[in-house]
Amino acid sequence: MIRFAAYAILLLLVIYVLSIGPVVAFLIDAKGNVIHPEYVNGYSAFYAPVILLIDHVGFIQRYYWWYVNLCNGSEIHIVYQ
Repeated sequence: MIRFAAYAILLLLVIYVLSIGPVVAFLIDAKGNVIHPEYVNGYSAFYAPVILLIDHVGFIQRYYWWYVNLCNGSEIHIVYQ
């Protein structure tokens, strides 16, 4: 039972991290413009740990935008300051 719980938690964490790509693809268009500004605060709050990691670990940012572009079908690259 403990092994099942550990696998379930691990799976939920992987789904949480991977769900950021489709969510960002929903929030921005192919040019990088926000098309659903009403959801940006919720996105920022829900994905705060992932965004913090992306902001502070440089090489992860490249893979993050690769994944967002994969989900969005575009070539957006935004560098956070």
